[in-house]
Amino acid sequence: MADGFVTSTTSHRPDWQYQLVLWSGMALTTWVGVWHFASLGVTLLTLLYMLWVLWAAYFLHFATAMLTAIAAVLLINYCFIEPLYTLRVASLQSWVMLMVFAVLALTVSQAMQQLKRQRQQAQLAAQQSRFFQSLAEVLSSHLSVAALLQAACQHVQQGFGWQICVVQLAPGMQLQRLAGESTLLVQPSSVQWALDYQRAIGAGTQDWPALGQCLLPFGFSQHEVLVVAVPADHVPDLHFLQRLVQQCADATLKLRQQIALADAARETTEAQFKKTLLTALSHDMRTPLTAILGAANVLADQEITLAPAQSTQLLQSILAEAGYLSQATENILTLVKLEAGERALHREWQSLQEVVQHVMHRYLQRTPPVSLAFAAVAEGEEWLVHMDAVLVAHALSNLVDNALQWRSTETPVALQLAREADWLVLSVINEGPGFAPDFEIASFHSRRPAGRGSRGFGLGLSIVNTIMQLHQGQLQLTQQSDQPPLNAARLDKTAVARRTCVRMLFPFVPATTLSAGDAG
Repeated sequence: MADGFVTSTTSHRPDWQYQLVLWSGMALTTWVGVWHFASLGVTLLTLLYMLWVLWAAYFLHFATAMLTAIAAVLLINYCFIEPLYTLRVASLQSWVMLMVFAVLALTVSQAMQQLKRQRQQAQLAAQQSRFFQSLAEVLSSHLSVAALLQAACQHVQQGFGWQICVVQLAPGMQLQRLAGESTLLVQPSSVQWALDYQRAIGAGTQDWPALGQCLLPFGFSQHEVLVVAVPADHVPDLHFLQRLVQQCADATLKLRQQIALADAARETTEAQFKKTLLTALSHDMRTPLTAILGAANVLADQEITLAPAQSTQLLQSILAEAGYLSQATENILTLVKLEAGERALHREWQSLQEVVQHVMHRYLQRTPPVSLAFAAVAEGEEWLVHMDAVLVAHALSNLVDNALQWRSTETPVALQLAREADWLVLSVINEGPGFAPDFEIASFHSRRPAGRGSRGFGLGLSIVNTIMQLHQGQLQLTQQSDQPPLNAARLDKTAVARRTCVRMLFPFVPATTLSAGDAG
């Protein structure tokens, strides 16, 4: 790769400095050999000249190394082989020594040049590897195509100092610059040619080599073209540029696919939510309204004579349906709020015991009042949860209402609060028929009807599960048929004693720990 297209890890001095060192060293070796030939000998001097040939081969070009070898042979022959100070060779031994030196200098120079090329290639490969790794990290941190392309151009400019941009050909042969240098002048015809033939054109290629720029298309399924301005005295490494554009194209295509999948998932979720909401509105609201209107019409019709017990029964039906309608409306409004995700939460560190007491107080205020049994392990310790207290109270109310609806006659509903490992567990327990044997927690997500003849479309359980997920908690269901009933005296002797326990698991923080953290 040409200089300027890769930042080198080693400093390069000008060639004239190496040339100066080389020929100064050759002259010094000759001077020392002439004055101290008796003590050094021709063999040692030959090795010294060989060192300078290696120097030239490593730091300079192969031609310079060959010129150094020729100069060394002539100097050895002229200064140190009989007859001295002539180019004639008097003995066969001297001829053999000079020939061996020449062959050895040629061989060693070639080997040194090959070693030098391998070292440069290894350095270049390491540089490119580091560059592409850093580029991949930059590309993976962006969520829009425009930001991704702009970051890629900036990364390349910072690394190499190139003028680079990404363009797209709009209808009417109009160029749209997506990212990069705005001063680059690009011809729409060259961009169109690169897109039509899906080939790199310009400097360093066989097509339009005098263009002064290198244009590389992203690929058949994409319409972007990478444009690199090439300095006049450099030839670009086309393989490197193709790897660069391939990595940018792959990252762009992957990001577009992720965006498309996210959009499709969001559209599907919105469509499912609208369908669920419409179903809830048409069933959970219309059915109790019909019952209320029917009972109210009977009470308002003066031509119908009702016994006091019948009137009381109709009024209780109106109250029951109105209460159910209120709960269904609250569930639907909560469902709409939960669709906004964590943005809709108003979290604070609050005591879960206080939330439970607040919910129990609301049930005591009903007519007739509903009594709930509550037990907490380690009552002297207050446990805090980072939560939206309104949503948690609503979730607990849904579970209590479900337990009241499906409990056996006159059996109590119990609430229990305990710590288990890293969780704070709030349980709602009741005796009754329980859930179906094949019922699973996963069905909370489906928001499907509970079945003909049963009220509600499972919105309550779905909302509870969603609330727990938003609080980084869990929802668990356990059923046991071999446990003694909560109130065995009030159960039918022929009924199966099945205890259903729905557990809300919150990550807990003791109040003392939170206070110590605030103080620190």
